[in-house]
Amino acid sequence: MFERYTEKARRTIFFARYETSQFGSPYIESEHLLLGLLREDKALSNRFLGSYASVESIRRQIEGHTMVREKIPTSVDLPLSEECKRVLVYAAEEADLLSHKRIGTEHLWLGLLREEKSFAAAILHERGATLERLREEFAKAPPDESSFGRIPKLRRIPLEIHGFAMDAEYIRERVKGFRKFNWHWHKSPWKAHDLAVGKDGKLSFDVSLAADTKDFDLKKGGWNKDLCAICRWELFESSDQPEHSAGYTNGRDWVCTECYEKFLSGPDFFATTNPEIT
Repeated sequence: MFERYTEKARRTIFFARYETSQFGSPYIESEHLLLGLLREDKALSNRFLGSYASVESIRRQIEGHTMVREKIPTSVDLPLSEECKRVLVYAAEEADLLSHKRIGTEHLWLGLLREEKSFAAAILHERGATLERLREEFAKAPPDESSFGRIPKLRRIPLEIHGFAMDAEYIRERVKGFRKFNWHWHKSPWKAHDLAVGKDGKLSFDVSLAADTKDFDLKKGGWNKDLCAICRWELFESSDQPEHSAGYTNGRDWVCTECYEKFLSGPDFFATTNPEIT
C-alpha cells in the first residue's frame, strides 16, 4: 500500500500508528496522522503553523478532544479509519496533480485539508492553513527539495535484518524507545490470543466483555499474528518456522529473536557499531 511513499511519508504513518496506540484508539484517525506529520516534518510544521508554540497547542487540543483509553501494544498493526483512508487517497491524487512520482509529506498535508470535515482539517484551518495556500507553495518547487526550509536528508546506512536491507535510522529510533526503559525481556513461544468481538465489528483484548455483556462474542485465537515492534517481522504460531513462532516479550510488546539479540540484549548496537547515526 505504501510502496509509492517517500521515506518521510512512511515514517509519518509509523508515527501516526504510534500516536494511535498511545491514546488506545482502535483506528488511526486524521488527528493521529496530523500528529505524525508534526513529529516527522517539523520544518513544514513550523513554516505553515507559524511557531513551535502553535505545534504544541495542537497536541494539547487533540489530547483534550480524545478519550484516552488503555494503551495498545505498539506491535499491533492498527487499521486506518475510513476518514484516514480518504486522506491517503487524496494525498495520492495531489501527488498526481503536481506530477510527482512519489507521495511525500507535502501530499499528506494536502490530503488532510481536503478531508474538510475531519478534526485535523478543522485544527489546520483554525491556524490559517488552507488548501489553496499549501497547493500554491508546493507547486513552486519539486518534491524533496529544501526550498521550504526542510531538514536535510540524513545519510542512510543500510542495516540487514532477516536478510532484508532496512533503514538504520528508522530502526535506531525504534530501538531507542525500548532501551529508554529497563524492560525485562523473556523468550516465549508466540501464541494466538482470544478476542472479544463486538456486534459492530470492533475488537478488544478484554475478553471479559464477552462474558459481561451481550454486545460482544468470544473468538478463540482470534488474534493470530503479531509484528516485531522494531522491524515488523511477523510472529505467529508455527511448528516448522521457528524464526516466526517465538520471540521476546516484556509482557506488552513483542520483538523477534534477531532484533532482541542484536539491539536489546547487550551494549547499544548503534553506539558501538554505527556511532555516526546516534
